[in-house]
Amino acid sequence: MRPIIQISIESLHMRIILITGLSTALMILLSAFPASAFTWGVVGHKVWNHAVWNDPEAEFATLERYGLKTYRFDMPLIDTQPQAADTLQKLITLAQTHHITLHPILYVPFTWDDATDSGKYPNTEAGLEMQGYNRVYPFVLKFASQIHDWELQNEIDLKKGVKSGSGRSVNDYNTLKAKQWAAVLRGMSKAISDVQQKTGQPVKTVVDMVDTDFGFVPFLETNGVQVDKLAYHYYRRGADNPHKIKVSDGTVDIFSELGKLGKPVIINEFNAGEIYAPKYEHKPYDDAKALASLKKHLDYITGQKEAHIEGIEYYELYNEPWKDVAESNFGLMKDATHARTQMLLAAVYACGKLSEEEKGVLVSSGLFTDTALSEKLKSCRK
Repeated sequence: MRPIIQISIESLHMRIILITGLSTALMILLSAFPASAFTWGVVGHKVWNHAVWNDPEAEFATLERYGLKTYRFDMPLIDTQPQAADTLQKLITLAQTHHITLHPILYVPFTWDDATDSGKYPNTEAGLEMQGYNRVYPFVLKFASQIHDWELQNEIDLKKGVKSGSGRSVNDYNTLKAKQWAAVLRGMSKAISDVQQKTGQPVKTVVDMVDTDFGFVPFLETNGVQVDKLAYHYYRRGADNPHKIKVSDGTVDIFSELGKLGKPVIINEFNAGEIYAPKYEHKPYDDAKALASLKKHLDYITGQKEAHIEGIEYYELYNEPWKDVAESNFGLMKDATHARTQMLLAAVYACGKLSEEEKGVLVSSGLFTDTALSEKLKSCRK
């Protein structure tokens, strides 16, 4: 009689139980971490940006209602913002109440071209590394038990002068500006690593990239930056192939390239590419097309197997009408009390709460039939 193998995944280990008719029992013990649950979240901005962001309690209550569990936001570590630690502590308290995981983006003075941090450091790579380390270490140490993922800056690969080519190769970042940024991030990541060693907390560094800049993280790593998790920014139109980007010599497979980098990934900026039509194509924004695009790409990302995607964070929570024709229109919410259909769609995938009226909006928009929506929501209860 051949052994029958029954496999069950538990909270921390895989247990393999062998039921066999052989006279001698064979026990195999394997240890493995199970795949983490897919998380859904949103990007916000804090009080130093605009008055619309002055009520984080309302923001987090909205996230909780609609099933969004993570919140990404800016955290500048500068002397003119001494309240940064107090602000973060208040957010932590609210986040715990509403079951939200915080994902701060850390910024240091080099972000706004203060290479010497107001004369504190020499204008050298060593000085930049010290700046990154000294700004980050005490801050992350203070919150290490409460926040584990720390993102280092934002969209560095898009900054002027960082890359000299397409961004797909490590050699494309053989520039002075890229080496300076590598020095800053080397200090920041070393600070986080040292906090992990000191506290035993599983704090991690997160670095983002866009488009086809798949050489950026390998470049950073060859320059001593520790990168634990990748972040990717994904803005695609309904007409776009979900995983292919056209380049001068053919196409690039987004998720295959992310998978080759061998790290967990969070897509921490996600929205429909149609939002950019008024800005770059001089065409009117089409909300119906944008919603269909969102659904198409959500279905692809959650179904693909090439890259280990941990979650999606929508950019962003609120519309910002004071910004330009594209940047003003990213919100899942019109304002703090009025959800757009984008938020209702997000809630379906995140297993959030929807009223019968909100379900009707999703059906009337053409995104779901009554039956398809019912089945999708039913799967949340399994």
